[in-house]
Amino acid sequence: MTRTKDSDNSKGIFNEGDMFCERCGQIIPHTTWEKRKSRGRTDWDHCTDCRALPVKNYSWQHPILGRITCIPYDGELDDLWRPVNAVGDLYKPGERMCGMKDCVNTNHIVEQAKHTRYATELQKLLGQIEAQAHNKKYAKPSGKIKVESALEKN
Repeated sequence: MTRTKDSDNSKGIFNEGDMFCERCGQIIPHTTWEKRKSRGRTDWDHCTDCRALPVKNYSWQHPILGRITCIPYDGELDDLWRPVNAVGDLYKPGERMCGMKDCVNTNHIVEQAKHTRYATELQKLLGQIEAQAHNKKYAKPSGKIKVESALEKN
């Protein structure tokens, strides 16, 4: 039972007052998020999967980072050993600094930077500079170069 539009509730999937998780989009019942918010929880707008932390964690000696603590995901994993939520979407997407694909320690996750107009323009500029350097490297010499000083012109 999948919903095609937010306004389509013909299957009775969500009730009035329910909200969607800020991270993954799962439905959070009205009573659940209201209780969390009244208790002063900072993660009241996240579903159970996004709030869940496994019981076990382990510390190990990383060759570059030193002594670190990884927290393995306690739920489902996809074919590439990345954590997925109940819907099948990636849970806490991003690159892990520790190298463990199933680690959910937020200190180890580096999120991909959002593309902005300036970042795109910078990429274009760097591409143009690289192309110019490539063209200069393979350009044929034109022979003699004539240099005139300002004094010779007068």
